Amino acid sequence: MRLTAGLVLSLLVVTLGALALSEPVEAQRMRRARSSPRAVIWKDPGNITSRNLLYGPGSPEHAPVEPFRFIEEKKTGESPKFDVKDGRGVVWTVKLGDEAQAETVATRLVWAVGYFAEEAYYFDEARIENLPKLSRGREFVLTDGVVIGARFEPERKHLTEGPVWDWDDNPFRGTRQLNGLKVLMILLNNYDARKENNKIYYSRPSTTGRYEAHHYVSDLGATLGRSGGLGGKRTKNDLEAFLSTRFVMGIEDGAVEFDYDTRPTRLGHFSVLYPPYYRGEVKKEKSMRGIPVAHARWIGSLLSQLSDDQLRDAFRAAQYNDATMEGYVEALRTRITQLTQL
Repeated sequence: MRLTAGLVLSLLVVTLGALALSEPVEAQRMRRARSSPRAVIWKDPGNITSRNLLYGPGSPEHAPVEPFRFIEEKKTGESPKFDVKDGRGVVWTVKLGDEAQAETVATRLVWAVGYFAEEAYYFDEARIENLPKLSRGREFVLTDGVVIGARFEPERKHLTEGPVWDWDDNPFRGTRQLNGLKVLMILLNNYDARKENNKIYYSRPSTTGRYEAHHYVSDLGATLGRSGGLGGKRTKNDLEAFLSTRFVMGIEDGAVEFDYDTRPTRLGHFSVLYPPYYRGEVKKEKSMRGIPVAHARWIGSLLSQLSDDQLRDAFRAAQYNDATMEGYVEALRTRITQLTQL
């Protein structure tokens, strides 16, 4: 058969059309995978006794490396923050202040028992090239661009940030996995367990190809102090305050009563003038109530598998001094024992 110019052109159009259609089909498949991902809040951590709490969800290979070059300052949130790019080209958010150490520890404890947590690496000192005069956190900046007490959190390309999730409206309501995470927030005295800090990150495992919606509690810096409401004596990264609070108060109607109240108090009641914020603060505290004894005991059984040395590693990662580290480890062990003895 003789191929005329018209026939060749027709075949070319059909071929290109078929190729063009194949891309949207694949794109549609990917969109379907994204639109109906498998919701996951906890994964079996396996042998907890072998978990490395010195790096937690991170690793030596993924840790930030010098030099660090300033990108931009972030002006949201309570703590001073800015972005840098490290020697490998990875972008990191650097947080300064009281939350830096506490968050480094908290991420490791949450990760150790099977929950998702963001990587956190702590530096007593880090030199930042081209660091300008910051609008916040100048007290943590020494000469020549050196910052002290810095937590580095990476921007990972394999994770896509999704919406926030609600403690009371999610696919895991009533499960021991969700309630176990609530117990962890109480155990750490996290007074900032707001819905806005609950993030979903989409990840596609290489084995199945299906997207998963990983449910995180992010921004775990308001921990390891005294929980309380706006206007109260709440603190973070404060051993003395942490030791002054109780944990398990008792059992009522099959649920554990915890020493955890984050409702606004005193001058904090003026937040009622902004109803959305006030309602959010009250709702946050209510969400942590009604945890069944069996669920609290379950998370306690996982935490009890961590050795004191593993707990120490979490604090070593944040470079606590020995006395403070031992004080926290003893306090955490006491709280874990209270859970297992319910």
